Amino acid sequence: MIVYNEGAFQKARLIPVTGIKGAQDQEMRATSALLAIMKVVPELAHVLLAETGSPKGLIETYIEPEFKLGQKRVRPDGLIVISRGKKTWRALVEVKTGKNPLDLNQLNSYLEICKDYKLDALVTISNEVLNASGTHPTEGIDLRKLRSTELLHLSWLKIITEALVLSEHVGVQDTERDFVLRELIRFLQSDSSGAAEFNDMGPAWPSVRNAVKSHALSKPDPDTLEIVSRFESLIRYAAMTLSARLGVSVKEVVPRAAKDDYKKHLQMSGLNLIQNQELAGEIFIPGAAANLLIRAHIGSELIHVRFTVAAPSEGRNKARLNWLLRQIKDAPARTSIAWTYKRARTSENAYLASDLADKTFEYQMDNSREISSFTVELVSKMGTKRGSGQGGFIDSVVDSCELVYGELLQGIRAFQPASPHLSDSVKDLIPDRAGAERGEPN
Repeated sequence: MIVYNEGAFQKARLIPVTGIKGAQDQEMRATSALLAIMKVVPELAHVLLAETGSPKGLIETYIEPEFKLGQKRVRPDGLIVISRGKKTWRALVEVKTGKNPLDLNQLNSYLEICKDYKLDALVTISNEVLNASGTHPTEGIDLRKLRSTELLHLSWLKIITEALVLSEHVGVQDTERDFVLRELIRFLQSDSSGAAEFNDMGPAWPSVRNAVKSHALSKPDPDTLEIVSRFESLIRYAAMTLSARLGVSVKEVVPRAAKDDYKKHLQMSGLNLIQNQELAGEIFIPGAAANLLIRAHIGSELIHVRFTVAAPSEGRNKARLNWLLRQIKDAPARTSIAWTYKRARTSENAYLASDLADKTFEYQMDNSREISSFTVELVSKMGTKRGSGQGGFIDSVVDSCELVYGELLQGIRAFQPASPHLSDSVKDLIPDRAGAERGEPN
């Protein structure tokens, strides 16, 4: 008998990545795969479409439906129909893969179709990641068409993240449906699918970085604002990466100024980059003791990731410090700790965590004042290349966030005072009066 090795054979796949010819074929296969699996795994559809107010119900999906618009016929990439009782919700889908951006004229046409046919939403999918504004990445959309139609943009990264959270953390009980979901993840994670990670700070990155370092800019120009916007997208990407690994909805913290007036916020962030040589962002992690604050200092080429936790509300200052040190005893080298006293506006000088853990190390601490919080920070080398990979700026930011969370913040639990103890001297609200008159003890 001739022996063969099955391990060397290529497994049959539900969604093959071979044989994809060109961008159009890539888009058609990605669209068909995603929409088909949204029908089979409705949990994924509900998560992805939640922002549109779509109901939970029976899902049907279609590819390249044809609609009449004036004298011409238009074919969006897909159609989603969700039925629940007497209510039917419908959305058109437009998909781009690779580096292809969404087309403004197409989107305005599809919004016109939604209006004419009373469709509820237009869902766009591409590799474009939203910035802090939260607005659609395609500029120039006719806002009048959004009065009766929801417009939702999903990056492929968002779809992969939600699929991973559902598969690896929440779980899909049915074995076959779980297999189908994992096949979608495998397909989208392959290079051939056209679904890409955030992997480029843009062509302006080298020139803006050099100009900031040499103080050659006096006010934000369009390239500078583009870098600020891309950094906001990078913070969202870092949050999605943590979401996939943790199984919770990690979000970038959007400043109030960005919600109120994004253009003004962008200008102020651009000015901060020029004057202070830094890009800054913040990430919220459900269940964590604090938010992660990220600061990329262009001048020194260092990434600062820190968080601030409330100190215990009882005990001496040294005991409060030991409470923190016990929880980060395996802190990475160069981790620093600074504390802030009650009613103080600024923190004290920072010390290395390794030094503070050394009982022979002498440090300054004012025991007449009460420590209210601790700030823990890790500084690492910043990548300078515009792309992802070794030496890239993107990976240096994401890796720093994961390191600080995994090695420091993850193990910290907010201080919880001890439970109150029952009193031995007080047992009754109203003592026995007869016994009290006879002089008997309570």
